[in-house]
Amino acid sequence: MIGTEFAHLHPAPDHSLHLVLPPAAAEAAIDAGWAEQHPIARLGIISPGAVMVYAPRDAHEADIAADLVRASYAYATGSELPRSTENLIGH
Repeated sequence: MIGTEFAHLHPAPDHSLHLVLPPAAAEAAIDAGWAEQHPIARLGIISPGAVMVYAPRDAHEADIAADLVRASYAYATGSELPRSTENLIGH
């Protein structure tokens, strides 16, 4: 992430996303199989909440990815996590 960037989408053919979540939310997304920790985060260079979200394969997964982006935005702006994301990650 650069500057105030909280998320970005990778172009075709990948379509995965990098985003930053609260550490507990990142861990839950990883445990649920929606994401993996960013390799640089594993080294402790960037936030432990930096993850790569796998590219959605259908509308349901696109909704989940969108919820994770909303959670990343909320975290970046200091807002409350959206309810849909709280339910997704168990918070």
